[in-house]
Amino acid sequence: MDTVSVSVAAGCSKQPLKIGTILRFALVLAVMQGGMPVLGWFLGEHVADLLSHIDHWIAFGLLTWIGGKMVYDGIIEYHHPHKKKSLRLNSYKFLFTLGIATSIDAFAVGFTFAALHQTIWLPVFIITLTTLAFALLGIFVGRKIGNHFQNYAEIVGGLLLIGIGIKIVIEHLSIH
Repeated sequence: MDTVSVSVAAGCSKQPLKIGTILRFALVLAVMQGGMPVLGWFLGEHVADLLSHIDHWIAFGLLTWIGGKMVYDGIIEYHHPHKKKSLRLNSYKFLFTLGIATSIDAFAVGFTFAALHQTIWLPVFIITLTTLAFALLGIFVGRKIGNHFQNYAEIVGGLLLIGIGIKIVIEHLSIH
């Protein structure tokens, strides 16, 4: 949902978007989204046993923090549209930072795979392709529906991340 929200916002921007800019934007988000679980998996293999009793709280905390930030940003932007920032889609530094921000929760996914002693490569392939497709779709949707929708997408995306965090904790507590 982070990727979709950001992609819709990029599509809604008033700046002209060339195909190269659109592809670079989507590829950076996809590679970061696929790379973060791998990083979490490699690190998680070494610390999974140490964190297995609190990993659900870590995932909950990360997802709630990111989701809460998305909801907050969406509400602020909705009530103060003049404070809207123009996305610098041609800046590699901006795209890399955006890639990290939208994929930080995927790092926890890698930890989870390590804790479960599962391979990460097929899920990473699927995550990367799905992110690429949703980033491209988000830009297209943003271009079609305009600026108004992006605020709601960010709020809904944030609420979904918080809901996923709550679901993780509930599932863990019901198993133990």
